[in-house]
Amino acid sequence: MHDALDVAAAPVIFSHSGARALCDNPRNVPDEVLARLPGNGGVCMVTFVPGFVSQDCSDWLAGLKAEAARRGLDPKDVTQLRSIKPEWEAAHPRPQARLAQVADHIEHVRRVAGREHVGLGGDFDGTPDVTVGLEDVSTYPALFAELLTRGWTEPDCAALAGGNLLRALRAAESAAA
Repeated sequence: MHDALDVAAAPVIFSHSGARALCDNPRNVPDEVLARLPGNGGVCMVTFVPGFVSQDCSDWLAGLKAEAARRGLDPKDVTQLRSIKPEWEAAHPRPQARLAQVADHIEHVRRVAGREHVGLGGDFDGTPDVTVGLEDVSTYPALFAELLTRGWTEPDCAALAGGNLLRALRAAESAAA
C-alpha cells in the first residue's frame, strides 16, 4: 500500500477494504496508510464482507483455513475450503457481521483520512457471506440512515455513495492525459 502511494501519479483506490484498526485483516488499510490518502487524493472503499468488517468473522475464517491446512488442503483454494465449511460451521458456529460495524469502519476511515477519502465497496459478488443488514444494494438506505443518526449530513452521504470515487476517477483520467 505504501509502495503504491509512493509512486502513484493518480489517486490510489483501495476498492474493497476496511480499517485495519477495527479488523486486523491484511486486505484492510492501516491508519498510517489512510493518513496518506489526502496527499494522494485517493479513496478507501469500505467493503461489507464479514471477514473484513468483524474481527470475530475474520478469526473464524482464519480457523477454517487453519483446519484446511491441517487436513492437507490448500487454504487458498475456495473449492477446498467449501468442502469442509459445513462441518467446520457445525462445530464452530459462524459469527455475523452487522451493519453498525460497517458504519464503524466508514467513520474510522473518515476520521483518519477525511470525508473526501472514503467510499463504499460492497463486494456482493465476491463472497457468499453477507453482513446482517447489508444483504444487497437495496439495503444501502439503512446504512445511510445509520450514518445520519451518527451526525453525517446528506452531502457527506452523497460523497460516500459515489462522489468521492468519481472525483478520484476524474483525477486519474487527468493524470493519464
